[in-house]
Amino acid sequence: MVDVEEYQRWRAEADRALRSARLQSDDSLYNWACFSAEQGAQLALKALLHGVGAAPWGHDLEQLGARALEQGLVLPEEIADALRRLGRLYIPARYPDAHAAGDAASHFAASDAESAIRDARDVLDWVDAQWQELQ
Repeated sequence: MVDVEEYQRWRAEADRALRSARLQSDDSLYNWACFSAEQGAQLALKALLHGVGAAPWGHDLEQLGARALEQGLVLPEEIADALRRLGRLYIPARYPDAHAAGDAASHFAASDAESAIRDARDVLDWVDAQWQELQ
């Protein structure tokens, strides 16, 4: 049994977060683009978990990926790697005290944002494919 309505609620927000990441990257706000990409992946993964009734909790992408595995979903290594990379952005992209010196923005470049957006897009595509298989 799947919860289509709850999946759609969360999945729509994942699209908005990824769109936000692109807009922020285009405006050279690379650290915030990285964070928004992480959020997009997190929201999409939570959409899938809510959709299968797994009641996700927390913000750690690796743990959310493990929860997906517990639900019998297939988590390819490349998606697990993307979750790991994106998960490392959750705090340092936002907080100056996550770095020895400088503000958070000074530690991120366009290439970081592009990589994060690409990883998030891969996660969203994987979520969509998993959801289609459940239908």
